[in-house]
Amino acid sequence: MLKKIISISIVLLIISIMPSSFAWGGLMAMDADRRNVEHGEIITYEGYLYGEVPIAGEIISITVSEKKTKNIVLEINTFPDSKSVEYFENTAWPFTFQVGTSYKEFAKEMTYVVEAKYDNKSTKLEFFIQPEPEQTCLEILGNNPVLVLTDKEKYSQGDIINVFGCLSKEAFTKGINIRVYDPEGNIIGTSSLVPNSDRTFSEEFIINEKFGLNGTYIAEVDAGGLYSSTKSFVVPEFGSIAIIIFGIATSAVLIKMRFITSSSDLK
Repeated sequence: MLKKIISISIVLLIISIMPSSFAWGGLMAMDADRRNVEHGEIITYEGYLYGEVPIAGEIISITVSEKKTKNIVLEINTFPDSKSVEYFENTAWPFTFQVGTSYKEFAKEMTYVVEAKYDNKSTKLEFFIQPEPEQTCLEILGNNPVLVLTDKEKYSQGDIINVFGCLSKEAFTKGINIRVYDPEGNIIGTSSLVPNSDRTFSEEFIINEKFGLNGTYIAEVDAGGLYSSTKSFVVPEFGSIAIIIFGIATSAVLIKMRFITSSSDLK
């Protein structure tokens, strides 16, 4: 009986003095060289295990998931670098990956969570994929001499249309002309202006009764009579609806006036 008690005590003692073989008791941390990235950029992570010597052969599992949906888009395993053990038994585990080009699952303007797990411990960091910067007019211009744009593709009565664009070096002049054509080819708006020193220009027109036809309108920019460009936009039918509503209202008023006149005559 005594031998049995001693054997059990020895087993319990061994278990109590070797907890690290079942659960690692240290701490882990992670940092990155950037938290906002664009597609194609590389993020470099540095992680540390400290407080205890790493468990032999234990891997560090890393997952990258979209924050809102929690969908995992990347899974990687790495091992602690035993050569980089520093003071206080800190052990480094570097982790690097490229966003966008190698992993098409990543979407712009989304936040992702990088989580590293080692035995029973974990640490997290987030990064955000920035939207692509908008191209300037001169970047879009390319080899074209003139580029004209509108701030919208479709307008309603009362809207203000902004006609803007830019000129190449050869088309850059002291004055340009902007003309607006209705669906039948009639000129319904004109403007002459001096382009800015950066070769850009901008002008506004009010969508009024001149834009009464339903259909596609054209904004044309002419630079010195040598170079020109056009941009189309749509104004939905407005005039006919307004005429119908006005006609109904007018008819109602006339009927009411006739009724009042007839009643007066009866008296």
